[in-house]
Amino acid sequence: MSGGGHKRRGKHEEHEEHVNHERWLVSYADMLTVLVALFIVLFALSQIDQVKFAQFKAGLTDGASASNLVMPGNDGINNVDNGQDPIDLLPQAGGDPMQAMSAADSERRIMGNIAKAQSQADLKAAKEQVEDYRGVIQQIDAALTPSGSQDQVTYRITSDGLVVGLVADNVFFANASAGVEPRGRAVLDAIAPVLAKLPNDIAVQGHTNSLPLKDTSRFADNWSLSSERANNVLRLFLADGFSPARLSAQGFADTRPLYPADDPRALNGNRRVDLIVASPGTDAVKSLLPQVAQDTPGAVEQEIATPADEAAGDTAAVETGGSVSVAGPDPVVIGTTNALPTGSTDGQ
Repeated sequence: MSGGGHKRRGKHEEHEEHVNHERWLVSYADMLTVLVALFIVLFALSQIDQVKFAQFKAGLTDGASASNLVMPGNDGINNVDNGQDPIDLLPQAGGDPMQAMSAADSERRIMGNIAKAQSQADLKAAKEQVEDYRGVIQQIDAALTPSGSQDQVTYRITSDGLVVGLVADNVFFANASAGVEPRGRAVLDAIAPVLAKLPNDIAVQGHTNSLPLKDTSRFADNWSLSSERANNVLRLFLADGFSPARLSAQGFADTRPLYPADDPRALNGNRRVDLIVASPGTDAVKSLLPQVAQDTPGAVEQEIATPADEAAGDTAAVETGGSVSVAGPDPVVIGTTNALPTGSTDGQ
């Protein structure tokens, strides 16, 4: 053998594998991603109002009958009367039925159900208050009937509450006088026990017609006259045992008429003292009172609508149970026309 006939094969060298010392960055990035997701979830959960969430859940339950549901265990998709555990397959706006609701859609749905539940609660509270006021009206009528004085009082349900109107003809006040006449005292003494046992605050408001006072009057103007009449009625209630904290008195002169000056009823109809049995409800409940009273007439035989009712007809749409009801004219007047004489022109 020739030693030069072979080529010596080179030996393959094994190189040591290079170690990647940056693999930890992948795990670190994954951990940060999970932490960010965790904090986002925690932040979202922290924004839930438990009361509103409960109202939302109740709203969803009430509306379940209108949903597109499939019940496991039924023979077919249209046979849904014998299954349990409904699965809501109602498609979300914009795509796949099983797609998760977006944050904006979820918020709108929650707020819609909250508004619906709140408006239903407000309407229920307004109906209860109107029923309570009807009971007060019946009690006052019963107290005045033995003396035949029930025609001297009118009743109006406004956004402020129940208004017991005392027409300031010669039964209550003489012309340009703030002193309560004996017959008027008898009416107030009959009304006082009914109002005294109520928890509501009582506001006494004095009003005059538009005729100016004579120079010989001891009152400077109609403001002084209306205020003094209200104060005198308030003093009678204090003497009957009312808590001073429940009472207030105001005079409005001729700034809040029930009838315009050219109406023949204005001289006596605007010359009055109103006893306001204040509503304890929220502003939303108060705004519903006139419409509820109008839609659910009580046991009083006759209702009077004054021009002031029409002038106060700013309407407000209130969503109640999926429908829209309109809060109509502010006062609803309940009483008899005998309480508004038109023949007298004795001024204040």
